[in-house]
Amino acid sequence: MKSRISVTAVLILALLFSFAAIQVATAQEPITVGMSTSPTGPPAIAATTEVLEAGIRDSLGIANDEGGINGKKLRHVNQDDQYKPDVGVKVFEDIMAKYKPLAFFGSGTPVALATAPLIKDRYKILYTSTSFSAKLAFSGIPSMFLVGPTYGDQFAVALKYIAQLNKAAKVAFFYSKGPFGEDPLAYGRVMCQRLKLDLVGEVAGDIRGGDHTAQIEELKSKNPDYVIMQGWVGASNATLIKQCRDLGLKSQFVLTLWGADKSAVEALGPDGPEFLAVSPYAYWWMDDVPMIKTIKAYTAKHYPDVTYRPLNYLVAFTAGKIFVECLRKADSAGQLNEEGVTKALQSLSEFNTGGLTPPLTIRSNRFPVARVLKSNPTKGILEPVSDWITFY
Repeated sequence: MKSRISVTAVLILALLFSFAAIQVATAQEPITVGMSTSPTGPPAIAATTEVLEAGIRDSLGIANDEGGINGKKLRHVNQDDQYKPDVGVKVFEDIMAKYKPLAFFGSGTPVALATAPLIKDRYKILYTSTSFSAKLAFSGIPSMFLVGPTYGDQFAVALKYIAQLNKAAKVAFFYSKGPFGEDPLAYGRVMCQRLKLDLVGEVAGDIRGGDHTAQIEELKSKNPDYVIMQGWVGASNATLIKQCRDLGLKSQFVLTLWGADKSAVEALGPDGPEFLAVSPYAYWWMDDVPMIKTIKAYTAKHYPDVTYRPLNYLVAFTAGKIFVECLRKADSAGQLNEEGVTKALQSLSEFNTGGLTPPLTIRSNRFPVARVLKSNPTKGILEPVSDWITFY
């Protein structure tokens, strides 16, 4: 009888230990960050895929090296959304069903806008993307945010800077058709009125590039002092600037964030025209920035053949740092769930990104701070020409 009791007790204890081991293993499963990029999207968008994923991957990797989320490791999963809203929604739902992430990085404005209703009604997780659309910032969805200022904020920074240089300046907007290019136009008009700048024209082009002779001739007829360009990425801005110069348009060009990249400077060449750009970020060549030093050291260790990380990498990396900070705050508060990460996001104040940006305080689901930079064709880089400008 005693033998039977002993055997039974041993079996029960073994089952209890096994159950406890399963619980520990489950508790230590990695925290997933979802992601969708567009390797089969428009060429200029597709070209950003690899570095966007590297930015998220490396920010999580550095966080893991520092202990993860209070000991819990982080990972990311990524799928192709083709830069198509319907595909992006399916990808988002698929990743949510399979991995149940608490944070997600999306590919751009069209996909983010299509995903927004799901974030609002069903999946109240942290969500950001490469988009800086005001429609996302002011959507009323507290867990959805921009990794910087809206495109409208960026127009405002550019226009304030222009007004400081020339209060009587004539300004034109050159933008790509669609949500990406059109997003800041209304606010840009308002800011021109406030600053008493003369908005002489608004001209739309194709995000895919190509021949823009008709559009450039229209711009020439308005004779603007400054042309603010919105809705193209990286070196595709340089292609348009070259077309403008070849057709005799001599205006000063001002690019918003996705033109504020070294690739645009290099594409114009050492003898090419200078341009202005708006950005909230530090850059790879700014060696006095602590987080740039950290990224360079991490890159040298894990990717010895990589000698440069562009703007889109830094945007995704910064998004990853915000994810990590919110996850840590939520976990420390005992609320590692949708409600907890949303509370953490909305409480961000003077968050230190290691100098990648100025200290970040969330306002209307974005971080409304940026400065103006100027291209240096000889060095092939961009250099700050203004102080930080904040919008509330």
